[in-house]
Amino acid sequence: MSFETILAVVAILLAIGFDFVNGFHDTANAVSTVIYTKALKPNYAILLSGLLNFLGALLVGTQVALVITRIVPADSISLSFILSSLLASLLWNLITWWYGIPVSSSHCLIGSLFGSGLLACGFEHLALGELKKVLLALLISPILGFTLGSIITYLTLKISREKLINNQKDADNHDTLTRYLHIFACATMSFSHGGNDGQKTMGIITLILAVHFAKYGYDINHVPLWVITCAALAISLGTVIGGWRVIRTIGTKISREKMTHSQGFGACFSTAIISLAASFVGAPISTTHTLSSSVAGATIPVYGVHKLNFTTIKLILLAWLLTLPVAICLSACLFFLIHNIIGIK
Repeated sequence: MSFETILAVVAILLAIGFDFVNGFHDTANAVSTVIYTKALKPNYAILLSGLLNFLGALLVGTQVALVITRIVPADSISLSFILSSLLASLLWNLITWWYGIPVSSSHCLIGSLFGSGLLACGFEHLALGELKKVLLALLISPILGFTLGSIITYLTLKISREKLINNQKDADNHDTLTRYLHIFACATMSFSHGGNDGQKTMGIITLILAVHFAKYGYDINHVPLWVITCAALAISLGTVIGGWRVIRTIGTKISREKMTHSQGFGACFSTAIISLAASFVGAPISTTHTLSSSVAGATIPVYGVHKLNFTTIKLILLAWLLTLPVAICLSACLFFLIHNIIGIK
């Protein structure tokens, strides 16, 4: 086995590692609301989310994965490009996970691909049409999440018997209907999260296979079944291990009041709708930022704008704004190091 082949295998393992980190970083997306409203016990919630993340990644399709493969021209894909993109994504994901900041794995990966691509083929050769669609989807999805989360929560409050939590009442007294709706929304969002986020790793592995293992029949326009299965397993295992640091941020720090089932249902269900729709049209959105925005939007019908925790929201917005430029710069630096100094082509 040649050194180049070994590096290609290492790159595939790194891609699977990124998917795993994505799973435990984004566990909070699906389980934070059901855990902090006591709709489900933590272990049950995380296991349910892990199973549905697996099914989502396995069943939703590969439209997002194919978009990932088109951002940079196939003839510019090299091991140094793949390694620098994945290492930059992993590094920023781990740093933000450590500090409990819910950033987007999509932002990390797209920014890293763009940063490495700038040095690998130049700005003029990047697929700017595909890149614009990706960036537009990343920008619009949190706005849709905030709006839809607010609307769904408002309607849920109107049709349910749920009462607002106050100092004399416990979250366990919530209306049974909204509790089960909340669990359903959690399950739906886990499925949609796997369906969208799992595909990003599928796209990276497909790139590696098409460029370095083309003699075995791999093609840039087809995602093999074993790649889909590996990505689905990685994101589901990462989800089961869980990311409690980010779970606490979403579950307790965006709103200054305890979360209600109506609020959790509105946030999760709106995120699920947006994420599933994005998967079917091939848009790699940020589930993390969509959910964070949905939680903020869902807080307003329940408690009002004044109960939003603007300190946490500012921190999330700052991370949102920083992730793309940080990922671009970090991956560009790593590409220069790996390609020009270490000499891996």
